[in-house]
Amino acid sequence: MNDNHMGEFLAALRKSKGYTQQEIADILGVSNKTVSSWETGASCPDISMLPVLAELYGVTCDEIIRGRRMSAEAPSPAKREKAMEHLLQRQKANLFTVCWIAGGLAGAALLLTSLIGYAALESLIGFFVGLIFHAASIITAAICIRRLRFQTGEAWESEAALNFTLSLMRAMFWIVFANAAVFGFDLLHAFIPAHAGLSLDGENLLLQLLAAAGGALLAFLIGYSVLLHKEKKRLTAAEADGIKSAIAAASRKNALARFRMRRIPLTVLPFLLFAACAVCLLWAAGTVEDTVEMPQIEQFNMLAETGPEVSGPFAEADYTLVSEEQPSSANETGEYEVVWLFPDFPDEWRDYYHTEKTKEGTLVTVKKYRFASELTGEIVQFTAFDPDWQGGLHDFHADPIGETQGQMLYAITMRAEPTLMAQRQAQEAANRQDILSWLSLGFGALALLSFAVTVPLYVKRECKFKKTL
Repeated sequence: MNDNHMGEFLAALRKSKGYTQQEIADILGVSNKTVSSWETGASCPDISMLPVLAELYGVTCDEIIRGRRMSAEAPSPAKREKAMEHLLQRQKANLFTVCWIAGGLAGAALLLTSLIGYAALESLIGFFVGLIFHAASIITAAICIRRLRFQTGEAWESEAALNFTLSLMRAMFWIVFANAAVFGFDLLHAFIPAHAGLSLDGENLLLQLLAAAGGALLAFLIGYSVLLHKEKKRLTAAEADGIKSAIAAASRKNALARFRMRRIPLTVLPFLLFAACAVCLLWAAGTVEDTVEMPQIEQFNMLAETGPEVSGPFAEADYTLVSEEQPSSANETGEYEVVWLFPDFPDEWRDYYHTEKTKEGTLVTVKKYRFASELTGEIVQFTAFDPDWQGGLHDFHADPIGETQGQMLYAITMRAEPTLMAQRQAQEAANRQDILSWLSLGFGALALLSFAVTVPLYVKRECKFKKTL
């Protein structure tokens, strides 16, 4: 007695449809041997394959199991809906598993690349190891999701099947999105020379996070557009009397998403550009260094009226006295200007002195200082020839340390302000900071203004578009 009712029934159905075993194998995504074993009775189709075979041959799952045609009466809609519900529940569980596997492979790519790059100091090797796991994640997800889609049947058989088919496409999109973000984070390792590792510091981590954000943004802009396009094609093809309302609702949702995908980037683009400029300018203002040095204490020895040694351009070029401001009395103290004329003033000293060019040459103004010793009361004076003293001197102290050649020798202590060059550089830096700060504030205001203008316009256009759906 032959008990291979199912196999003989499947063979008869295949021949009645005009298929070969190889064609059936290609359609189902299995091998030729598997189809042959079903028809010879060596094995039975997996339970998840029964709905697919039933749809392919135009019979019911019960008829395939029994191995013969049943009554011509079609199963009730309730039974069909219940069978599809059970199938979709299993497929949703399978999809959840696929997402976890693909996500785990992407996480493994991140972990292995970081460990090999940071700990083993082999960033380039770590990058290519991670690349293998990225490829495995995407390929595994693509194959498994394609198989789930095929096993589910056509999307327009029911509203639940339609929603599940759309969720399969969205799952693939998010898997690619996650891999793109992780790939961007690992990309910096690809630029490290062989047998060297990426240093784990704040600057490199910031670059990696920015690269991850860039990869995620690029994947979203491209992948979401592709997703919406495929959803539109799927919904356009899904035309059945039973779920017209579901298709219409999904189509409206898809159309609105495509509208937002086109409009929102253009809406926020001015805001993002102005905000990025504001942040960059603010960062540039913060990087401007203050070149002012702290006042320095100067010490030297001198007689009451001789002053320190002549230095700077006064020791290198010829000059003549033009004018000298004099005290009103012999005991008067303070600062007095002395002007000298240099026919040929050395250019390398021009930024260190108060100078003025004339037809005769260069006028150089320096200060002469007169102050009284706290111990002897004697007036001590000197002319500040030194280039390091042109920024200003104060807090004078003259302590007698002995006599020489019948004159008192003093140890002079004073405080010198930063040089004129340093003060100019500090002023230039402060001016740059002010300009950059004001520009940053201006771009920030433009960002807020663009946001306040473009967002209401977008909302108005979206409301108008919704009325057309």
